[in-house]
Amino acid sequence: MPAGGVQILFSNMKYLFPILLLSLMIGSCCKDNSDLIPGQDFIPDDILKDIKANGQIIYDGFDPPMIEGRYLMTPVLLVSSNFNDPLQIGHQFVDACIEFTEFNPNNLTLKANINEGGELDGHGYGGFISGKGDNFTIYIKLENEDKEGHKVLQADVYSGTLEPGGIRNLQRSVFMIDDHGDPNGDYIENGQGRLAKDGDGFSEKITSPCF
Repeated sequence: MPAGGVQILFSNMKYLFPILLLSLMIGSCCKDNSDLIPGQDFIPDDILKDIKANGQIIYDGFDPPMIEGRYLMTPVLLVSSNFNDPLQIGHQFVDACIEFTEFNPNNLTLKANINEGGELDGHGYGGFISGKGDNFTIYIKLENEDKEGHKVLQADVYSGTLEPGGIRNLQRSVFMIDDHGDPNGDYIENGQGRLAKDGDGFSEKITSPCF
């Protein structure tokens, strides 16, 4: 991933995504099989396995909380990477403002708009949600196109516990699904990525504009 910062996890480093034109890639709907976790047919199983192995909590289940609203993730700290990362554990990234909208309990879909202090303003992200009670995991798949027209596919996964006034223990993983050959050698390998968390353990729900 080249320098620039497609998200809080990937900022100002040679191996990381630049600010890219984001376009949504979403399956038509989750499969109607009770033994499938939402996201398993959306983000490849091997990528989900890599995300879990890197420390991301995954909340399974088909009764997630009705999560809508705008939340501020700050401070955003690096927890772990599954590649030779030039950044140290505890590195602080730019704050992230995440807005969840259009939650549909029937097919477990929703949208997420993400603003990262001017580094990224991504609108219309869509994905699936799993969970039970107040615990949830949100799975997002994005196709990103750089200024040279090269496209890469990434996974963006969030987990946390919805509480009055915010989200407790919010985590975020960003992983490469397919770099489409990476002809310029700019990106990390498929299956590689980072996990970050809200450093104070609570992402406040806000009503004001993000930044």
